Amino acid sequence: MHAHLGPLERTGIRWVIGDPGRKGGAHLELCPDGLRVFVAGEEQERVAWWRFMGLSMEVTTRRWSSSRTAGTLNAVFGDAESGVNSNGSCLTGMLRTPYEPWVGRFSHHARRYSWSEIMMAEALLRRLLAAKSLQRLGDAEWLDRVVARLTPERPRTPKQAGAVVASALGTETGIEIPEDRPNTRLSVFPDVSAPS
Repeated sequence: MHAHLGPLERTGIRWVIGDPGRKGGAHLELCPDGLRVFVAGEEQERVAWWRFMGLSMEVTTRRWSSSRTAGTLNAVFGDAESGVNSNGSCLTGMLRTPYEPWVGRFSHHARRYSWSEIMMAEALLRRLLAAKSLQRLGDAEWLDRVVARLTPERPRTPKQAGAVVASALGTETGIEIPEDRPNTRLSVFPDVSAPS
């Protein structure tokens, strides 16, 4: 099975964010216990799901405009709101225990991502974080079903993407999904403590 939703892609037994086949590239592996960061094929870091207080995605539709260079040019020439920042394609978040900002960079695939896919992938992260269910990203079979429900959809706005994702999550999880807040970053701080 080969499935994807923007930068989110099924490879083997796991889902990843980014292109794991890109030579010298970076990707984020979604595991049951947390997120694993790989650079040039070497694991660099592991972050447990419970540590995330906030999480957002920085990515554009094309590889060249999602690079660190493009992010730097966006910042220098005043277009930082319409593209990536100087980290390039990445997840950014706030971690707890200890409290610290976090960046997980990933390599853009050669394929183009549609804005619909990007908005739905972002909404998926936001909704799972708000529902205190980020660990669901590490359940490959569950994510297969959710992505299968999302891929035929083509929302045109972040609000529509949030509604489509909420519907898919409600169907697959049965959990109540809090109201989406598409224009906020790092603003969801669930009351979750470290597992005992």
